Parts: sequence; C-alpha cells; structure tokens
Amino acid sequence: MGERGLDRLDRILSGLKAAGVPGPRIELDVSIARGLDYYTGAIYETFLDALPGIGSVCSGGRYDNLAELYTKQHLPGIGASLGLDRLLAAMQELDMIETVRTPADVLLTCFDPEQLERYLQIASQLREAGIGVELYPDGKKLGQQLKYADQHGYPLAMIAGPDELAENACQVKDLRSGESSQISLEQDGQQLIDHVRTLLG
Repeated sequence: MGERGLDRLDRILSGLKAAGVPGPRIELDVSIARGLDYYTGAIYETFLDALPGIGSVCSGGRYDNLAELYTKQHLPGIGASLGLDRLLAAMQELDMIETVRTPADVLLTCFDPEQLERYLQIASQLREAGIGVELYPDGKKLGQQLKYADQHGYPLAMIAGPDELAENACQVKDLRSGESSQISLEQDGQQLIDHVRTLLG
C-alpha cells in the first residue's frame, strides 16, 4: 500500500511538472492531514508567497467514494474549497482591492461590548435623524476599529467608553482632520445630531 502511495505521489508530481507548474511552487509534505475523513488519496493546500502566515487559502484532495451516500455508482472525485474570507483579507492587506467608500457617514465603535444596548440606542437616534451609522460588530482594540473606519472612508468615528458614558457623552472624531470633541448625549442625542450635521456640512 505504501509503495502504491509513493507511486501515486510520483505520478502527481510528474503531472504537475508536465502541466507547466514551476518546481519552486510545489512542496511535498507527507505530514499534513485534512480534518475530514472522506479523503482517500492525496490532499493539498495552497499558500500565498506574499503572506505565508495567513494560512492555506485553497485546500482539498481526492475522495473516491463520497458520492456513495447518494448513488450506488462508484464515482471518484477530487476537489477543493476556497477560503474567500481569507483571500479577501489577504488581498486587502496587499492593497489589491480598490478602496470603496462606505455609504454611511459615521462608524460607532464598540469600545465596551457590555454597552451594546447603549450603542444601539445611540445609533438609532442618529439614524432617525437621517444620519447613516454603522456599529462596529465586536469589541476589538480601538486602534483596529479606527483603522477599519479609515480604510472604508468614514469621515467620522464615535467613541463611547466607560468615562464618556458615565458623563452621558461620547467622543466624535473627525477622521479627515484628526480633531476630537466630547459631545453630550442629552435631549435624545440632539446635541450629538447637530454636531455631526455641522461636521458633515
């Protein structure tokens, strides 16, 4: 069985060479294993030269009899799956995707996930006033959230941490100028709404 396996690998490598795949792009690694048990032959993974640390962006292998779940025919198969999220993240990091401005004007950062309901309330007040707002979905580091805002073209970001919320206020940061102001959330956020409208012109 081992000899048959070695012969099969040799034929695969010869086939890749015959198909014109450059030798430096192929690496035989007999230690890798896929997490699914239906593979019956060679498996493979693909990596990006520019970002090897991001992990495999396409992986798969041979599965000879997976179709037996649905038919009595013996149908060999081979295939792979693309990690689209990982590929898009890599393309973004490598500046391969054209930056597209978000239709929203304000990114409301998630400084403290425990305050999610408060953030939803602030976002709702701004939206009712006709101001487009996106609420960042999780509590990553503030620097990462502001980087996201900058990459996606938000003119304004709002930051409401424990200190600001204790004073019933929030920070409004103009990402174009870098200037920040602390604005009251009193009167159903009217001061905040007026301030945002002024900054947006």
